[in-house]
Amino acid sequence: MSQGIQPSPNRSTHFLFEHKVFTVDGCRFVWSKSAEEPVMRFMLGKVQAEVALDKICNEFKIDPKSFDGQLIDMVAKGLKYVREIRPGDTIPNELIDGSASWRVDDRHFLIAKGRLTVQMVTWLTGGETVVSSPEQLEQVVEDPNTKARVREAFKMIANKLSLSGNAEEQVEGRIDALAKELSYIEALRERAAKLGKVRVGLEDAHRIYKNERNLKEEIVRMQTLSLPPITDLEQRFAQVDAQTGEILSMLAKFDKNITYIREMRDDLHQTLLPWDEVLEDWESTTTEKSQAFEAVLKKTYQFLARNYSQAKHWRLAARRAP
Repeated sequence: MSQGIQPSPNRSTHFLFEHKVFTVDGCRFVWSKSAEEPVMRFMLGKVQAEVALDKICNEFKIDPKSFDGQLIDMVAKGLKYVREIRPGDTIPNELIDGSASWRVDDRHFLIAKGRLTVQMVTWLTGGETVVSSPEQLEQVVEDPNTKARVREAFKMIANKLSLSGNAEEQVEGRIDALAKELSYIEALRERAAKLGKVRVGLEDAHRIYKNERNLKEEIVRMQTLSLPPITDLEQRFAQVDAQTGEILSMLAKFDKNITYIREMRDDLHQTLLPWDEVLEDWESTTTEKSQAFEAVLKKTYQFLARNYSQAKHWRLAARRAP
């Protein structure tokens, strides 16, 4: 199907630089793991060079207040949401209108809509319930009695909120909008569940290499380092569920809760993003005594030591909700 005429990229939505330095071969912006800061990388002959983002203006005589200078600041913020930015790329949606710059599947929306549906129906009986299982959600939502009670809930909620006009339609619209925002939380919940494979894999590794002292000690160290961040993520999801667990409050303070969900979405996304470095390896490698598995363990040890060392400060979930 034809998409019609697409608008031309402009500097309010794209990283369109003017300075010639941004046209050099291989120019891109990434987060440097070694320097722990955003950098610009480019090819200098056959060698890959990099310049710290906060030094680009000084190095290449760019006015920090110019449009290029402002875009450089935007790059630093954008790298919280994407792994790499190249000149000409679209500015992440999070920095433009607050929406997400990444996609979710239809099933994530259906799960989120199912949770809200269950909350509405159980609210009618005076005891709201949070259902986690997608299979259980589908059974409840498809029940004819549930559908009838949803219409009843729309009427009662519209009356409680004193909405004017087509009040029931407004409630339904808010439910759909909330489900759309919460679908990103469900997608992140699915990604976070994969960390369970790392936890179980380390337990298997401890058993497999129990007679190899040096490797066993490293595995114990990995278990120690991985426990706080994984537990932290679980607490963050529990925090979101608790904050979004009362359907009437969610709908009454609609705009405020949309803002909260988006802030938690970005917080969870940024927290999970570094884990992509090792999760793919854990999913594609069998937990058995082998060089391949030992390579995954070595990579995981380096990742955990670099990101979650006890000597390094990193945020925990025990803080006020945004």
